[in-house]
Amino acid sequence: ILSFAAFPLILKDYYIDVLIMSGIYSLLALGLNIIVGFAGLLNLGFAAFYAIGAYTYAILNTKLGLGFWVSLPLSALSTTFFGFIVAIPALRLRGDYLAIVTLGFGEITRLVLNNWDSLTNGPNGITGIASPEIFGLSLGKLSHYYYLVLIFIIVALVLIRKVECSRIGRAWIAIKQNEIAASTLGIDTTRYKIYAFAFGSLWAGFAGILFSAKMRFISPESFTFLESILILSMVILGGLGSTYGAIIGAFILVVLPEVLREVQSYRMLILGIGLVMLMIFRPQGILGKV
Repeated sequence: ILSFAAFPLILKDYYIDVLIMSGIYSLLALGLNIIVGFAGLLNLGFAAFYAIGAYTYAILNTKLGLGFWVSLPLSALSTTFFGFIVAIPALRLRGDYLAIVTLGFGEITRLVLNNWDSLTNGPNGITGIASPEIFGLSLGKLSHYYYLVLIFIIVALVLIRKVECSRIGRAWIAIKQNEIAASTLGIDTTRYKIYAFAFGSLWAGFAGILFSAKMRFISPESFTFLESILILSMVILGGLGSTYGAIIGAFILVVLPEVLREVQSYRMLILGIGLVMLMIFRPQGILGKV
């Protein structure tokens, strides 16, 4: 942690900006890992919760004048609420059918954001979003914002690890391994799957408000289906069910394209070949269990 804290003192703003985005995607990967990695529920519309968190803060700030810290719990609650609402009908389904429902929710969310002009300003997006402040000090500077994101990641790691080792976490693992066997042991599978959706969506809300406050502009183009696939790729790359693996996967898929920027025409090809090779020789992911 101390080494990460020293980065803003030795790195240029460009590298700090990349690390901030790595941190935001780490929160998203941690949230999706709860749903996919712990409970085994394939979610192809996770960017929708990311968008809900970002737009909640943007609307509260630009239309109602609420600050970052007041909006933070409201953004988190909104994504948790939608995670709960989506989970109730979706969890009657399994496997591919569940994935299709979450994919549909993601596309519905993007279309609503794109067409509800009076609230979201449609495809033009929302501008003028305020940066967070602490005791009158703006955190708009990249080095200050880096520490804010780092604190969120540390808190997420501590809380998720505690839940993972708790009764709820063990119930999720049992459901993932064999839902029928878990049910015969007295585990209320539906209730625990709803917990997974709601708790995973919570971290997407935090990531959304951090993204919104950093960019100070958001539009529906930032929350497409490809964004959901990118987050899922981070979880798979790091290893399904691995908390630290999700962070490593997010870091690699954000930083590596920037490292390969010198070979602009071939960087996605190189990145794709690397991912295919990893899946061939280590299909369980970097920190995944065999």
